This record gives sequence, structure tokens and C-alpha cells, in this order.
Amino acid sequence: MKTLDRYLLREALGLFGLGLLFIVLLFLAGAVYEVLAPLVAKGADPYTLLRYLLYRTPEAVARGAPVAYLFALLLLLSRMAEDSELKALLALGVRQERVLLPFLLLGGGIALFTFLLGESLVPRALAQGQDLLRRQVLERPRALLTPGATFQDAKGRVVYVGEVAGDRIGKLRVVSREEVLLAERGSFQGGVLRVEEGKRLTYEGDRPRTLTRFRQGELVLQDLTFEPWQNPANRMTLAELRQEVQRLRAQGMRAGLEATTYYRRFAEPVASMVFALFATGLAFYLLGGSRSLGLVGVAVLTFLYYATWSVGRIMGEQNALNPLLAAWGPNLAFGLLGLLLFLGGRR
Repeated sequence: MKTLDRYLLREALGLFGLGLLFIVLLFLAGAVYEVLAPLVAKGADPYTLLRYLLYRTPEAVARGAPVAYLFALLLLLSRMAEDSELKALLALGVRQERVLLPFLLLGGGIALFTFLLGESLVPRALAQGQDLLRRQVLERPRALLTPGATFQDAKGRVVYVGEVAGDRIGKLRVVSREEVLLAERGSFQGGVLRVEEGKRLTYEGDRPRTLTRFRQGELVLQDLTFEPWQNPANRMTLAELRQEVQRLRAQGMRAGLEATTYYRRFAEPVASMVFALFATGLAFYLLGGSRSLGLVGVAVLTFLYYATWSVGRIMGEQNALNPLLAAWGPNLAFGLLGLLLFLGGRR
């Protein structure tokens, strides 16, 4: 490895590490705000929440690495342009293809790492995080309950909570088409709601049929949680996603969410190599006019990619755009623009 390669890679890796750390922390902060804040406010176990954030970290790394690489390259090349380092390289006969090469190789390494991470660790970690929250809710469901809350038991009956006091709840109403249960007190043990001192009223059509009293009873819980991720396909491997897409399409469904997620598993890692071309091409193109991006320009371009990626993802998942185009569209746009800038840049 030549001195130039070591210098460029060292500078890029340093900025990439800082950018990735910032993006991961930002991603986890969003998870805290959107998913965990309600649980924390109602007394959920901090240790459990910390474990949940650890389960979300692999996803944050896989999603954030390409964006962090774009930010790092734009910032590095902008600084090299301002310090006339790029002009000095050109004056020494170093072509811009030679500058692109180490960035392209590093982007390939990041792409391979994020692809393997997204296919192996990320789905398992997301599934474990979901399971952790479900167990937490079943073990301490009062963290989600307030007076007036409703949920379902395993038989599909609606449970209404009238009072919440510490570990106990009261004034319970369990309603179905055939019966109504009224209980004064209740408590949770694992996935079971134990009720005490109540009445059971059954119906035949619109008329009451029987009325009995009971001292104790048990209701197996089913629906006392929430779905932390709007896209459950993120927890599937590529093989599982492919099978799900084929199954849905065989039933005549468009499967936009699953298909978009499948194509994104390839498109997101490859973005790192696309960004190497785009950032290098842009830096040498602006060099011809003695201009540089600056920090604001770097932030705007990074946000532009993220916004394009987000819009494409949403449109693909909602079947408003072809899933293949939704996943690869941002890469295609930045890649074509980067190629034009690279060919038109100062040599």
C-alpha cells in the first residue's frame, strides 16, 4: 500500500468512525423517544430497556454505515480541496481515478460488512428485542396500563381496566358476545391475569341466561403489547423474505413492503461504493471553479440522500412505486450524477 492510500484511508476511516457513532446514537435516541419513552414513564425496568437498545444497535450500524461514509468522504474531500491538497495531487500527476480507488475499495469493504451484518445479526437481534419487550410487558403489564385501558385475552374477549393501583388493578370488565365478567380485583403473573371476587353473566341472544359468582379466575393474555417496528419484514432473512414475496404474489398480492425490504438488503450496502464515486466526482468538479462544499453543503447532501431513501422506501412499501426502483432509485440517482461529475471534473 502506497503512502497516498494510507493517508486517504486513515483520514476517511477517522471521519467515518465519528460519523457512524453520531448516527448510531441518533438512531437509538429516536428509538427511545418513539418506542421506549412511554414505558420508561410508566416504570419499565431500565436494565431491560438498555438490553433492548443493544438489540437495536446492529440495525443502527447497518443502516447508518453507508450514510456515515458519505458524510465522511464529503467532509474529507471538501477539507482537502480547501487546503489545496487535491490541486497538489493533480500537479504531481496523480489522476482523480487514483484518488477514487482507495475510497472505492473501502466502500466495498463497508458494503460487504453491512450486508453480512444485515443478513446475519440484524434479523436475530430485532427478533430478540421484540421478544424481550413482549416478555417485559407480560411480566409487568401494568407499565402499559392506565385507568380506562383495554386489551384482549387469548379467547378474544375485551378486558376493560377501571382502576390501577401499584401492582394491582381493579374494577375489571371482561366482555364478549356470549358473556360478561365483572371482577373487583386483579393481578398479573407472567402471561396470566388472575381475577378475584367477581360475577359471570352469560347471554342467549339478547337475553341473560345465567348469573354466577366466583372467588378466583384466570385469563390467559394475548394482546397487551405494541409492535415496535412498522415493518416486521426487517426481522426476516433474505431467504425468508424471498419466500414471503413469492407466497404473497402467488395469492395475487403485490407484496410491496416485503419486496422493497428484500431489494433494500442489497441496495443499502452497495450505496457505500456509489458514495465513493459521487463524493470524489463532486470534489474534483467543484475544484475546477475553486469551490468547496463546506460543512453546510456536506450536511445538506447527506440529508438529501437520506430523504430520497426514505421517500423511496415509503412509496415502495405502500405499492406506490415499483419495489426494485424504490430500493435502487437513490443509488441510481447518486451514481449517475457522480459519474457525470467525475467525467466532467478537473483532471
